[in-house]
Amino acid sequence: MSSGRSPDDEFFAAFVAECSDPVVSLDREGTVVYVNPATEAAFGYAPDELLGRDLASVVVSDVGDAGSRSVRDRLARAEGLDESGSVSVPIRHADGHTVTFSARFHEHGPGREGRDGDGDDDGSGGGDGEPSPDDCDAVYTGIFRDGVEEIGGQRAETFRNLVEHAGHAIYVTDTDGTIEYVNPAFTDNTGYETAEALGETPAILNSGEMSDEYYDALWSTLLAGDVWEEEIVDRRRDGTPYHAHQTIAPVVDDDGEITRFVAIQTDITERKAATGRLKQYRDIVEQLDDPVLLQNRDGEFELLNEAVSEFAGIPREELYGGDEFAFMDPEAAAEVDARRREVLETEAMTEYEISPTFPESDRAATFSTQRYPYYDADGDLAGTFAICRDVTERKERERDLERYERAINGATDLIAAVDREGRLLFANPQYREYHDLGDGDVTDVTLADIVPDDDYRRVEREVESALRGESVEYRTTRTHPTRGTRTMDVRYYPLDSPESEEPAGVVGVLRDVTDSENRARQLRVVDRVLQHNLRNALTVVRGRAKQIAAGAVDPADAAEYIVSRADDLLETSEKSHHITEVLSDAPETEPVDIGRVARQVAAERDEEFPNATVGASVPDDGHATASATTWISRAIDELVRNAVEHHDRDRPTVAVSVEARPDAVEVRVEDDGPGLTGMDRDVLVDGTAVDALYHGSGLGLWLVYWVVRQSGGSAVVASAEPRGTSITLTLPQADD
Repeated sequence: MSSGRSPDDEFFAAFVAECSDPVVSLDREGTVVYVNPATEAAFGYAPDELLGRDLASVVVSDVGDAGSRSVRDRLARAEGLDESGSVSVPIRHADGHTVTFSARFHEHGPGREGRDGDGDDDGSGGGDGEPSPDDCDAVYTGIFRDGVEEIGGQRAETFRNLVEHAGHAIYVTDTDGTIEYVNPAFTDNTGYETAEALGETPAILNSGEMSDEYYDALWSTLLAGDVWEEEIVDRRRDGTPYHAHQTIAPVVDDDGEITRFVAIQTDITERKAATGRLKQYRDIVEQLDDPVLLQNRDGEFELLNEAVSEFAGIPREELYGGDEFAFMDPEAAAEVDARRREVLETEAMTEYEISPTFPESDRAATFSTQRYPYYDADGDLAGTFAICRDVTERKERERDLERYERAINGATDLIAAVDREGRLLFANPQYREYHDLGDGDVTDVTLADIVPDDDYRRVEREVESALRGESVEYRTTRTHPTRGTRTMDVRYYPLDSPESEEPAGVVGVLRDVTDSENRARQLRVVDRVLQHNLRNALTVVRGRAKQIAAGAVDPADAAEYIVSRADDLLETSEKSHHITEVLSDAPETEPVDIGRVARQVAAERDEEFPNATVGASVPDDGHATASATTWISRAIDELVRNAVEHHDRDRPTVAVSVEARPDAVEVRVEDDGPGLTGMDRDVLVDGTAVDALYHGSGLGLWLVYWVVRQSGGSAVVASAEPRGTSITLTLPQADD
């Protein structure tokens, strides 16, 4: 302590003096200013033989390599040695042989021996050498390690260079686990600089993920003199874990004693991640029910999952090296082979569907297949791989759906479905046409948009019943803009939901029973005609015939009466036939120039009935075009003829007028006759026959009713002033 050094300085001085490696301090000129006791044993020179001497003078001078000459030159002037890193120094031992050391020099001020920045204990401190470094303005102190004699020194230096430049992290510990050396790759891999690692233990790398049993086994193996080789999860300086393959080997001296441990770590983090991902992919592929397979350029299977084996009915191991011809029908195999060759030629993905059969498993399936080119690690085309999605059930569902769609779309009924909010889900072509919805998307259309206001309240009520799970059936009438009043049988069914017990919506089926209903009414009317008109007429004819036979009447008069009644029956039969024709025809409308029709009818009846005056007031041709059936001319003619034939004056007058309105065409037939009976009015306006249609005018007006109805029009009967009847037919105007 008399030297005035601090306790720390005393410690480091004692440490350097006791260091087993040579420690040499140089001044700026390369002159030795201090050597520790170990130097004499290593170099063979006593301290006083080195102090004051240039260190370069004991460096081998007859070594011919440029590296040795460079070392001598750098040692001849020590300034800058601290920037040289580790230096291989071949020392000529005092007895003449060569010992090669690895030395690293550090600059420090006088009196601070042994305090370098990287943790090496390479300063100088007291001892028996003079002059003292305290007398110098700057000191370069180096520790000489790993001395190897003669050619062995070159080998050791080579090994050291290999270690320094190795890509694997290498570190050396003493037998207590204290780190004595780390190579640059250790720093690159762990993030710990050399100064931070030296003097520490490998515990600085402990991630906490390895068990105590792992480390117990490690130390047991090493202390037994064996090599430990296992994977480990360590932690970098920044806290991130990494996987390493670690080999730790004990180093023994000539006496077989363990002196240190050398550890080599290979960072396998990415490989472990890739292996993990590969395992995930393999697990996923194996769990797939869809076949996945890889074939080389010759079509031989190199990889396939269990699904391929299950479809093929052949163990997977037997499939390797073969191709698709080994397990599927020849036609399908040829198609697959052609597709595979296509991918090899174009190096582009192809997609196709195929339906092979598998003789060994007695199975058949439909696959939607995507086949891709496959490249090896060098980027060369190595083959193809395919993912075959089993779409057998989907294709069957599609076929079922197609059958259902054909049935629904081909039905004459109007079929649609709505969700719980009343929005359309689908509608068949007949429903779309009836409601003029076009061919586009209907999901933004609601029932309120297409059902007339006067019908909507009932429709809404019945739909609510269906949403409660009930089936609803009822009959109603709807007025169509061009088809007129239609009679509909309506059925609503709940639309089951796959996700809920409540119905997802309602399916509606509307059947147009207008024609059948009209025919039924026709049969009832004809039956009444037959029962009343025909029976009554035949009864009268039979009575007159008996009178003729008995000579009770003038045969000529009786015969004339019989002919008259027969004519009435013929007229009734003809009108009944026309009604049958009207009801048998499809209620199709077309543009009809009502003005021209009315003018022709008026002219023909005026000519037919000379005692009557039949006139027409109509617009020019084309100005009153209505949408009507081709029977509309017969209906107008029937009204004019009925007015003339059932007039009670000698010179009846009938006026026909036509007026075009913005949305309709009106035809008015007005006479000055006795007027229509209540029954005739009912027949003309709503088609009802409250009593037997026992005369021709009744059937004629009934014919008018059906023609107007199938034209989408209506009839109104009013009394004319001062006498007579005014009948107005309103027909929809034809589209432009």
